[in-house]
This record gives sequence, structure tokens and C-alpha cells, in this order.
Amino acid sequence: MALRHLDTAPKSADFTPLQEHQEQTPSTFFGAKPVLYAQYEGLTLSAPASQLEQDAAFARFSSERDGEDALVRNVDLFVSSENLILFQSTPSLTGVAIPYPSIALHATMKYKSTIEALYMNLSLNDVETVNDDEDIQVLELTVLPPSYSSNPDTACIEAIFAAMNICADLHPDPNASDEDGEDVLDETAPGATGWITAENMDEYVDEDGNFRGTVIGGEDLGPGAGTVRHREDGEGANGTNGDDGHEGKYYRTS
Repeated sequence: MALRHLDTAPKSADFTPLQEHQEQTPSTFFGAKPVLYAQYEGLTLSAPASQLEQDAAFARFSSERDGEDALVRNVDLFVSSENLILFQSTPSLTGVAIPYPSIALHATMKYKSTIEALYMNLSLNDVETVNDDEDIQVLELTVLPPSYSSNPDTACIEAIFAAMNICADLHPDPNASDEDGEDVLDETAPGATGWITAENMDEYVDEDGNFRGTVIGGEDLGPGAGTVRHREDGEGANGTNGDDGHEGKYYRTS
């Protein structure tokens, strides 16, 4: 999903207030208004001027130079369950809607070592169409509190950060790797890549009837794992593990 330009300021009627959302059960989960988790006015954005000009939506913002950086003043911020919105109300009406998957990183920081601020690393590409890492364009954006240069009210920074944490969790990365702790099938486990049959039993079981490996699915099963035990008595006790002596397939062990 790519960043989207806005030429109309968001209205309170466009959202469901968080308190209302928490107190009521929605009549439908489809087509409902986004939930508004945080809203603040009069913020300032700081970003490298060269990066700000890379994106058509951000390039529309009115800015002033501060060395190599550009400062975008009079910005209203909306953290909703759908996306993050930055909208400049003056001198012109322009804004951008940022989908959460495009926010590669957000964190609190000290702007110029003194002022509490929010840092974001944004991907300016459509994450579904970019083919090469070298083609990825990023924007390092810093959100500064109102009156940051004289009497900053930094309480909003922590509130924005907390709201973004919640909303980002509502939009997990569909390309997340298995390194996040999900169980991955161990293809070296007995039978992991197919059936264990009478024809290939020697690949998995030693002469004493024990499986050659004790690690299945990444877990050490300990001594005796996979041992084939013979019945000592009972009806039909002519085979192993309930087998009646006929050659057939063993069930997979994982």
C-alpha cells in the first residue's frame, strides 16, 4: 500500500471515538468507521529536505529550511485504526495518509539531544510492487511537539507513540519471516518428508527397531524415542505396535 495524498482535512465524523468504541459492541465489523486513538494539533515535522521531495504527497507540504533539514509547521496528526494521517492546515490544505505497513520503524527520541520527539522511518514505495532493495525510498521523519522551540508540551509524544503501537499491531506484516518464533517443521525428523513404509524403514530405524534420530520438530525426545515395542500377550499380539504381521505403511511421526 502506497502513501495517499489528502486535500481535505479529516473531520471528527470520519472516526469512531475510542471511548465509544470501547463501551459498545459494533453492529458490524465491515464498513465501520476507523477508531481514532489519538489526535493532536500544532505539531512540527522535521525531515531531510532531499527525502521530503521524493514523495509527491509530502512534497506538497509548505516547509522552511533548517540547514539540511526541512521543517513543516502547523501539522495536525490523527492516529486511527486504519492509518496515520498528517495534515497541514496552513498556509494551504494538504496532507498524507500513511498505511501502517509503510512505517518501518517508530520510536521516541531526543531531538537535538534535548526535546522529546517521535522518530519514524517511512517507506515511500508501494511495498507490494517494489522489486529491489536498491529501489526502496525512505523518509526519516521526526514529529516535534507544539511550541517545541520555546515551551514544548511533550506529553503528546508518549501518547502518540502508545497509540501507534496499538494500531500497528492491527496491521501485522504479511511478509513476516519464520524467525519471529513460529514453529517450523523439521524436515530431518523421521517421516517429515513422506511416509515411512516397509521399503524405506531401514533409512529411519536401526537393527534394534529404534529411530536413528531423536530430534523431532526441534525437540530432543530423550532416550528410547521412537522405540518399537513388541506385545507380550493379548489377542492379535503377533505383530509390533498392533501390526498383524502384514506389510503396510506406518503413520507419520509428525
